[in-house]
Amino acid sequence: MRSPLLIRLAIPVVLLVVLSAVARAQGLRDHTRLTPRGSTSVSESQAKELTLTLTQVAVRPIQVWVRTAGLVDGMGKVVTAAVSPAEGVFVRVGQRVRAFPPDSRASMYQARISQVVAQGDRVLVKATLAGPGRQGSTRYVLEIVTERGELLSVPNEAIIETGGKKVVYVQEQQGRYVPKEAQLGIQGELYTQILSGLKPGEQVVTFGSFFIDAEYKLKGS
Repeated sequence: MRSPLLIRLAIPVVLLVVLSAVARAQGLRDHTRLTPRGSTSVSESQAKELTLTLTQVAVRPIQVWVRTAGLVDGMGKVVTAAVSPAEGVFVRVGQRVRAFPPDSRASMYQARISQVVAQGDRVLVKATLAGPGRQGSTRYVLEIVTERGELLSVPNEAIIETGGKKVVYVQEQQGRYVPKEAQLGIQGELYTQILSGLKPGEQVVTFGSFFIDAEYKLKGS
């Protein structure tokens, strides 16, 4: 049977253990609790460490590259290739082209579309190289830079796919970000069209968006 002295000494120890567990639980709740209105916050030091980048939702030209391959002529100047009618409607004479041989992607050549001709179920395009091509290369991959118009858009890096939805994090106030679901249109090489869900002028997270998304989900877990 324990003495009264041992019992009196044990009680403070038990209380200390209980209080410590309560404090840890409270700290965990504070860490995972959602911030007001379903947003998440990032400190200034975290933002600097992540090089957090914000970009406006704005109207800007969206470029889509049409990719194809073709043969160069005997002079090594003109590459003839074919694209589908759906892509051909966006190809115009004078558009910029990046051309390179399949066996040497590092050998990049500038070119311009010099001719576009519809032919049955395809569209023939000719691209004229700005200078001499690669010695011995007869085939070239063409990346034709087409313009799809001036459209409301955000950088591709701002868009996160989660649960079948497209989400963009918008700066609600300094250091606080809220996820917004966006309906997307044309996806270009650098920017994607916004059909609905975002307003012009809103500041969205581009570089660092995955960190913001992870923080938001952690606080909501």
